[in-house]
Amino acid sequence: MFKSISDQFGSVLVSLLAMQGLCSALAVETKETLNQSNESDHGELAVRTSDQYTIVHKWDGAGATAIIGAAGTLGLVITGAVGNYFSWLGNKPDADKICGKSAIIPVTENGVGYKYYVYSYTTGSNCDSTQRAKTITNALSDAFDELHSDGANAVCLDFDHGGTWHGVIGLATDASGQDPKSACSDHHKGAKRSNPGFPELETRSIAKRNEIGLVKRTAISVSESNKKSGSTKFSDSNKSQAVVIAIADQIYQQSAAKSCDAVTGRLTDFNGKDYNYYYQASGRNCDTTAEIKTIVSALDDAWDGLGSTSALCMTMSHGGTWRGHLGVSAMQADYPAQKLC
Repeated sequence: MFKSISDQFGSVLVSLLAMQGLCSALAVETKETLNQSNESDHGELAVRTSDQYTIVHKWDGAGATAIIGAAGTLGLVITGAVGNYFSWLGNKPDADKICGKSAIIPVTENGVGYKYYVYSYTTGSNCDSTQRAKTITNALSDAFDELHSDGANAVCLDFDHGGTWHGVIGLATDASGQDPKSACSDHHKGAKRSNPGFPELETRSIAKRNEIGLVKRTAISVSESNKKSGSTKFSDSNKSQAVVIAIADQIYQQSAAKSCDAVTGRLTDFNGKDYNYYYQASGRNCDTTAEIKTIVSALDDAWDGLGSTSALCMTMSHGGTWRGHLGVSAMQADYPAQKLC
């Protein structure tokens, strides 16, 4: 067992996340289609549509002292955006087709100050989507890697999932002096910009990852142990995406802080099912080089096989000394999360 339990829970995302109902509809103009993956849906494997993005506005960094970092340094921005997107799925759109908006959110990552703004909209009659945490996280990561290689210091991106749902994010370094909200406001209405600071970009193909100096990353390996089965079972993956992204965010934060302290939390999925979790890392500095998208994908994939499970321990590794020990329980009174690993 781990040495102690911390009552801290660093992520502000958890209160925002509430995964909602699912549907799909018409395709729209896109920029990139990522590799498809097989995911579980009510116990059956199905090929899902990958997330796609279009660059709406971009600044090239001229005169700025900082450019947008590579995806590996923007984990808090990515989890923050995805958390907001999930919190609005299932909302009733307003008269302008908006599903939800955030405030302008300041964050510092890898010593660089940023501001970001997110909203989602629909081209249909509802705010639902077949969205998965790992697909939108991968799309955000690839977009930020491309923008970093281009030397951009501010951008507005539009994401879709081959249906009516769209997620928009404006991101700017503090040094750019740009306003991420102004870059994206009313984008979905097709508003024309007279300000030359907001140039419309044509859709173009993304550079291949090896052409922009990036290498294929090692996946996180997840082993399961101490699995318990009782009267309350885990919900299927589709209903648990908010839980997945919130736990991944906590793991990322602990790694970034090089913290070996244990953290606990309680999360609720779309079915209203509660999960208690206990996480503690071990290894040299208790940190991992895994990007947030790698953490999210590992948890998302692992959740696919837990339909008959009430509690378990997941042990994660990434080829180095780091081990992430995660106990998750849907029956805390019977199987305490802190005792599973």
